[in-house]
Amino acid sequence: MVTELRQRWAREYDTHHHTVVLALIANGVRLDHARELAHDAWARIYERASADRLETLELPGLIIRQAFFLLAEGRRRDSNHARRDGPVEEAMHLADQHASPEETVAGRQLLASVELAMASSSPRAQAVLSAVLSGPDVLHAELAKSEGVSLQRFRQILCEVRAHLRVALGRAP
Repeated sequence: MVTELRQRWAREYDTHHHTVVLALIANGVRLDHARELAHDAWARIYERASADRLETLELPGLIIRQAFFLLAEGRRRDSNHARRDGPVEEAMHLADQHASPEETVAGRQLLASVELAMASSSPRAQAVLSAVLSGPDVLHAELAKSEGVSLQRFRQILCEVRAHLRVALGRAP
C-alpha cells in the first residue's frame, strides 16, 4: 500500500511539478523561491495523503493552492516580524532543497523532535548548544568564557544537552 502510494505520488510529481512552479512564476515569484514553495506544497499534501486525511486528490490544483497558501503565509510572517532563522529553520531549509516529499516530511518530524527537546532544555543549555553550533571552529574554552561558565561546566552542559537530544531522537545514549 505504501509502495503503491509512493509510486503514484512520484508519477504525479513528475507530471505536475513543472506546472506548479510555472503557476508561481506567473504570479511574480522568483524561480528559486517558486521551486522551494512547490516542493514544500508537495511535501505537505503528501503528508496528508499518506495519513489518509484527503478526501480527493485534485492535481495539480491542490498543490498550486497549497503553494499559494505557503507563499501568503510566508509573506504574512515576514511582514509581522523580520527575524533571522534559527538553526532548526535553517536546517529544515537546507534539508528540504533536494529531498523527496517523503524525506522532507520525515526530516521535518525529526527536526520538530529536536526543537521540542531544546524547548524543554534550560536557557543555559540552549545557550551552550547555540554557541557550539554558531562557532564550530571556535575552541570550547573561548565559548565557555563567552557564556560565563568554566570550561568543565561548559562541557558538562554540552554532554547533558547531547544526551537529552539523543533520547528525544530515540537513539541510545
